[in-house]
Amino acid sequence: MLRKQQTIKKEFSYTGTGLHTGEDVTIACKPLPVDQGIKFKRVDLPEQPELVATVENVHSTTRCTTLGTDKWQINTVEHFLAALNALQIDNLLIEIDANEPPITDGSAKVFCQLLQEVGIEEQEQEVTIYQFDQPLYVRKGEQYLTILPSDQFKISYTFVSNYQGLGDQFAEFIISEEVFNEEVSSARTFGFAHEVEKLQEAGLALGGSLDNAILIAEDGPINQLRFNDEIARHKILDIVGDMKLVPEFRGHIIAIRSGHELNFELAKRIKGVITKEELSC
Repeated sequence: MLRKQQTIKKEFSYTGTGLHTGEDVTIACKPLPVDQGIKFKRVDLPEQPELVATVENVHSTTRCTTLGTDKWQINTVEHFLAALNALQIDNLLIEIDANEPPITDGSAKVFCQLLQEVGIEEQEQEVTIYQFDQPLYVRKGEQYLTILPSDQFKISYTFVSNYQGLGDQFAEFIISEEVFNEEVSSARTFGFAHEVEKLQEAGLALGGSLDNAILIAEDGPINQLRFNDEIARHKILDIVGDMKLVPEFRGHIIAIRSGHELNFELAKRIKGVITKEELSC
């Protein structure tokens, strides 16, 4: 299966708050020619290093997906990558003046809007969309993640709650630009009240607030949910973002309790199968 590569029609910039630093962060997004991929560039550092957003460049999956090296990193890239994946943007330079993109409202909605406002441009070169002949499966403890053969990009997520006032959640969507925009992109990230103090003592989540995250206490969410299953929807958003780190594919991902660490393990499996076995396309 093939489609034309895409980039944006013109550059744009956006300034917002970093989730962990609590400081202003500016990103500048610029079109790139074909076959360049999604590149992040740290313009605040002396050498202005850059890298391509691929699974090989994942540095950490603790609480978010972090790209980088031992010398420099870019944290919490998954929300922006989710927007790029849903909109099928293949070539883009993201210049950033801090170690994380703006958190916006904790979802991917703002990024989708910004990209759609400047317009998406089809390019001459084609990109291959892979399909799976057999299932792939990863597991860690009670976390499960599998991908089944399908001619659609579909994600099913089961969130299992350990909190009174917050029940288990299930969400399932066939991911397209329209479905992502309407059903997934506005689902916000979330955190647990008992962890906030420890995180801030460690210099993390300094920009977190009820304006950009769902805060969950023992008796349930403190702020109003946008959807009854918003947490499961945000987990789907994260998967869409993390899967941007591998070549584009079609398949049905089924996830139970999984997070960025297991997403990364599945992404490595997917990349290995595609590059070594050349799946049907």
